[in-house]
Amino acid sequence: MDLGLTDKIVLVTAASRGLGYAIAAEFLREGPEVVISARHQDTLDSAAAKLKEETGREPVAIAADCTNLDDITRLTGAVQERFGRIDVLINNSAGPPTKPFVQLTDDDWRGALEVKFLPQVRCARAVFPGMVERRWGRIITIIGTHGRQPHAYAFTAGVVNAALLNFSKALAEEGAQANVIANAINPGPIDTERMQYLAEEKAREEGITYDEARAIQTEETTLKRFGRPEEVASAVVFLASDKAGFITGTTLDIDGGQTKTI
Repeated sequence: MDLGLTDKIVLVTAASRGLGYAIAAEFLREGPEVVISARHQDTLDSAAAKLKEETGREPVAIAADCTNLDDITRLTGAVQERFGRIDVLINNSAGPPTKPFVQLTDDDWRGALEVKFLPQVRCARAVFPGMVERRWGRIITIIGTHGRQPHAYAFTAGVVNAALLNFSKALAEEGAQANVIANAINPGPIDTERMQYLAEEKAREEGITYDEARAIQTEETTLKRFGRPEEVASAVVFLASDKAGFITGTTLDIDGGQTKTI
């Protein structure tokens, strides 16, 4: 299927590994110009080289720490200077660390906002005016199922994710008149380093083995397996295209049936 993305400029944050990497690879296969970002230039350069080897196309790699507002401004400014615009923002970031509830301090809660919520709000704010001016844009925020399916081993992630779901829905309303479409993706148990970390924390908190924790994660899904990053990436790329032009303000759970709410 030709998704009509070859003339677009796509920025993918937190793209040196995991979901961000898989999403960048899928966009490169579709033909748009792709800019990837992550904190460290060396790991980002390695990711760019690997992406070129896998897809035959090389992304532009710009290091930026999206917990830092100045870095976001520099990143988006560099993309706009090189390409003139940003058409698609894949608003991705690392998840916050977790602890048992009574061990979470005020600093931990503030830190969760600084690690995930504020970076994604700031990135959207940086690209939104240009999209409105051009009357075309896509902002796809990678969030997570814990915003609607809370777990005690992911307190801060669940609360931050719930806030981001609200944010994405409101952003869709704000952008609607200018054809700026905003949607959210809720990855469930996707086999990435993040899920490995959460399994380790669950095992530690519940006094079970890592393998037992992983088994519980898969058992929560209807399909009884972990998802693959590329299974998320395919849906993200589709939502960025005009073929998904009547989809906005929605949340797509890519979780193998983990989320049970209607």
